[in-house]
Amino acid sequence: MALLEVTNLTKRFGGLTANQSISFQVSEGEMLGLIGPNGAGKTTLFNCIAGLHPIDEGTVRFNGADITRLSSHEIARLGLARTFQIMVASGDLNVLENIMVGCFMHTASRMRAKAEAQRILKELELSDLGGYLVSELPVAAQKRVAMATALGTRPRLLLLDEVAAGLNPSEIEGITATIHRIHAQMGVTIMLIEHVMEMVMNLSQRVVVLDYGQKIAEGDPRFVVKDPNVIKAYLGERYAKEHA
Repeated sequence: MALLEVTNLTKRFGGLTANQSISFQVSEGEMLGLIGPNGAGKTTLFNCIAGLHPIDEGTVRFNGADITRLSSHEIARLGLARTFQIMVASGDLNVLENIMVGCFMHTASRMRAKAEAQRILKELELSDLGGYLVSELPVAAQKRVAMATALGTRPRLLLLDEVAAGLNPSEIEGITATIHRIHAQMGVTIMLIEHVMEMVMNLSQRVVVLDYGQKIAEGDPRFVVKDPNVIKAYLGERYAKEHA
């Protein structure tokens, strides 16, 4: 049984169809990449799955349960969390306290929330940042804190939205290692939106490609990047030739 099953998902904004009859599955323990050009509907799809946007047609099932009409906090309680391209942190809370906010999803005890937040910081090698305000940190560290905060909700599936955006090659290498750690050591299934193709190829076992709100390809990333439709819509001939 798939951990996540999206069937014929359609989302419209007025006369604009952002997602058109999209279907795919994510298996337990998988790492799935979601790629496509800007405006293809990737973030909208994440928002629909996570309950931030009501969908117009189709269904979303998580761990066997129909979550199509559930609110975002109900979905989070079931074990599906997401990050955002830009982290919005509570201005007067430090890193540890921001992660504790996620932990309060499952406990009312401040002591237990703090202990769990400290454990997450340790696992992600962020313990030395616990006392800083998130706004005081460089962008790469803020993105890792965003992932840590999402982990505080104890997700089985984590949706990562462009966590490498704005980072230099060294920072991308570091955040890739963090994602590997979350997936392999913490046992979290991951679906990620990303434009850094080297990162997608390194992390993803499968990829889904969107263009103009429609799914145009799905499969092993080594073969999908050679798909003429994907090359035309997103990668370009130069990328295809360099990675032939």
